[in-house]
Amino acid sequence: MPNPRFLQTAERWMNQELPEDRSRNPARQKPTSTNVPTQFPTNVDNSFLLEYDDFGRELIAKSNEKFKGTKAEIPIKNGGFLRGKSEGEVPNMYVLKRLSLISTIANDSQLRSGNMWPITPLQSELLFKDGKLPKPSSYWEDLGLLLYDTNPNGFNPKEARSLYDSLAKHKGEFGLSQSDLSSRLLVVNAGLEVDASMPHGARPIAIPGVTQIYHPQILEKTGSNYKFEYGLDNGVPKVDEIGKGNRTIYMPSEKEIGLRVLIRDWYSGLYAGGRGLVYSNAGGRVNFAPQARTPKK
Repeated sequence: MPNPRFLQTAERWMNQELPEDRSRNPARQKPTSTNVPTQFPTNVDNSFLLEYDDFGRELIAKSNEKFKGTKAEIPIKNGGFLRGKSEGEVPNMYVLKRLSLISTIANDSQLRSGNMWPITPLQSELLFKDGKLPKPSSYWEDLGLLLYDTNPNGFNPKEARSLYDSLAKHKGEFGLSQSDLSSRLLVVNAGLEVDASMPHGARPIAIPGVTQIYHPQILEKTGSNYKFEYGLDNGVPKVDEIGKGNRTIYMPSEKEIGLRVLIRDWYSGLYAGGRGLVYSNAGGRVNFAPQARTPKK
């Protein structure tokens, strides 16, 4: 009998949840400007899984104020608030929910001053390498977005175009050229904005000072899967290091790819072609860690 986790992983790879019917007029909500950049160091000493504790409940409540009614809304367990106690880990944390938390922190001065953010893909890999990632075999984690192209026949075409347009709008702040925008990009710490015209009620955006943009060479090597040991090219394997190790990075096989999700699964593999921005399985989690404080000028 197939291992249930294998079946869930396969489903997670293939999932493309049907869009929610949104017949009302589009409504967009602009985030508050984030003028002070946040420093995300290469590595962190440790991380913790988001729980229904004081920190988690406050963050979720503030996020839900903004994203209520979208697929980024996060259920409050039992509707309760037990100060000083945890009601367990927050489940079913797919990438759209992760982005909602990033936007919420970025636009809330109190939360931002706490300097707790979801870990980056590279931080995840280095924690895994050092044996410090909390119980990695018990959950999967959506770590970032992969913008392969904006082809209308690719996956998540509306969200792909939205993210591309946001990057193009802020290309000067990110130091991106037009050639860079045409490359396949790993987008870390993207944010989210309410938009009822989108399939899931919100669209991904780039947040200057928070979002990080990379062009890993391995994104050009679609069509095959590769063995690797650790993802040290900002969270994915370096091309000159593939073919070694016992882990596998699974790449898209389609020619028209669109916007995908970078996933670490509970077997320690990486998926560079996750199709679903939302997902119904409860196995997803988010790791948080304190990040470096921005020095005062």
